[in-house]
Amino acid sequence: MVEKCYNCAVLGNPISHSLSPVLHNAAYKALGLNNWHYGKEKVSEEDLKDFIANLDDSWKGLSLTMPLKKTIMSLGVACDYWSKTLGVANTAVFSKKPCLENPETIELCNTDVNGIVMALIHSLKSQILNAKSAVIVGSGNTASSAMAALIEIAQGSKLSKISVVARLQSDGKTVKGVSRFNDLVDKHNSDFPNSRRIEPSNLYLKNKRDYKPVCGIEFPTIDPEFIKISQDIEKCDKSHILESISSLDAIEAIANADIVISTVPAHVADGLALALCEYCKEKSIEHLGALLDVVYDPRPSQILKVWRKYGMGIGGEEMLLYQALDQVKLMTFEYRHSSDDPSDDSCTNKHQSDKATDYDYIRSCMEKALQEAL
Repeated sequence: MVEKCYNCAVLGNPISHSLSPVLHNAAYKALGLNNWHYGKEKVSEEDLKDFIANLDDSWKGLSLTMPLKKTIMSLGVACDYWSKTLGVANTAVFSKKPCLENPETIELCNTDVNGIVMALIHSLKSQILNAKSAVIVGSGNTASSAMAALIEIAQGSKLSKISVVARLQSDGKTVKGVSRFNDLVDKHNSDFPNSRRIEPSNLYLKNKRDYKPVCGIEFPTIDPEFIKISQDIEKCDKSHILESISSLDAIEAIANADIVISTVPAHVADGLALALCEYCKEKSIEHLGALLDVVYDPRPSQILKVWRKYGMGIGGEEMLLYQALDQVKLMTFEYRHSSDDPSDDSCTNKHQSDKATDYDYIRSCMEKALQEAL
């Protein structure tokens, strides 16, 4: 009997740069799922509904990247805390034949949050326990996941202050994301009243209700002439870079933070990298905290290059690895633990794949494949 094949894929626009197929297919091999395949498809927001409607029952799951993480929410049911709370999902699991008439067959999850948490824990190890301050660069969907990850990290650390470096709202006064992120902290505190709150340890009890752990800093503008030279930082005259910046507040906050998570697209942070390089020299800064840059193309980014001269720089491939590992668990779980037809020969492969549940081993296989592809 011919063994049935199963499909998964990552969707987005653009999508050609995605390394998700490398990770997922390596995991399938480690799990013994030789009849599974993971690909990538260029899909726009407008086309997502039709794409899913045309899938057959060989499809078991989808990964969603930019710009589909919010769009997918109306097509399925959020099934974990952060997808429900953030209104953002990067994972869709088909419990039955994909059918838009019954959204409950499309289970939505957010593995980005845990991907960020695990990338930081894996790199920082016990140092993460002493983290007191953090900066998020950007205010989009990935920044929301970064904020959620910091809430998780705060449960086991000393984290008490978070700054968001982002563009201003249309009012020209408030920074994008700040209000949303403070609301997110308040909601988590309400949902889990016994959890650790993000606040200074010496904050008076009467002031706790008014304390907002997330503050905003305007993303600095830098003279375009200096942005042009950011691709070759070492060989340019940078003597007037700091004078060209609209505000040094963002650079100062980034330089003083224990954890920085950059969530902006490739090259958006190049100016910050240039300014940070000069700021560290001017202030004689010899050590920075840890930076996680979610970008992995180009690799390394300019801000990661600069950062690694002074501190721990974590590339986006680390987050990609851990969020993909969670996706593999979710998408293949039902197949590896059940059988539609016990007499089917493929059941043998299913039982064999159940033996490969050592996720440290699976992660190492995924990581090896990723490094070879980079």
